[in-house]
Amino acid sequence: MTELETLERAKIYMEKLANGINPIDGSVIPDEDVVNNVRLSRCFFYVSDVLRQVIENGGVTPQKKSKKEPFSLTVEQREAFDFSAAPIPISEISKRINMLSANANMSTLSYAAIRDWLMSLGMLEHALDGNGKNVARPTPQGESTGIALEARNGANGPYFVVVYNLAAQHFILDNLDAIIDYNSVKAENQGQPWSPEHDRCLLDLHQKGVPVNEIAVTLKRGSGAVRSRLKKLGITE
Repeated sequence: MTELETLERAKIYMEKLANGINPIDGSVIPDEDVVNNVRLSRCFFYVSDVLRQVIENGGVTPQKKSKKEPFSLTVEQREAFDFSAAPIPISEISKRINMLSANANMSTLSYAAIRDWLMSLGMLEHALDGNGKNVARPTPQGESTGIALEARNGANGPYFVVVYNLAAQHFILDNLDAIIDYNSVKAENQGQPWSPEHDRCLLDLHQKGVPVNEIAVTLKRGSGAVRSRLKKLGITE
């Protein structure tokens, strides 16, 4: 019997024990038997899942991915940013910023992180486009910084893109640390379950008319997570 076959048999045994089945003769194990103790059953299920992962990985224990370092750039790296004389979208700015780092074990700076920070400053705001889709649009304050709405033509007809001129690009690079810090604090509870206390705070702030991006900062979550929760609670569509 090969090692993989042995692992597969062990997995089957664990699954049967977890389900209260005698792995030798297939009979039902009496409820009062210690094997049916709920804590042991959980252990059997856990071991069975570990064995499944090992089998799917060819008999080798899967390596856990190491947690990536927070995004950061040195002064020298920032000075190498490729500024564009022509206005460019925020996604292109994010791409050029991330290209400055050669550290594969470092997190990237998403365009959403930059966008949310600009919204917190009142330079961008949410609006509905012609299709009823929620999009970002520059405010008068944003326009004075160099953010503009540019019309373009695509395969499906004309559309609009928010672009950033040279001054706006410099503004983002000059405030890179503020952007990183803002999103670091905001996302502290990202991925964590919503507690009744957080739901009550969310509803209270929403009823008071507090903008989503400010609610996100208060609850230390992403703006998208806040909108999704409001929709799930039936507050928004």
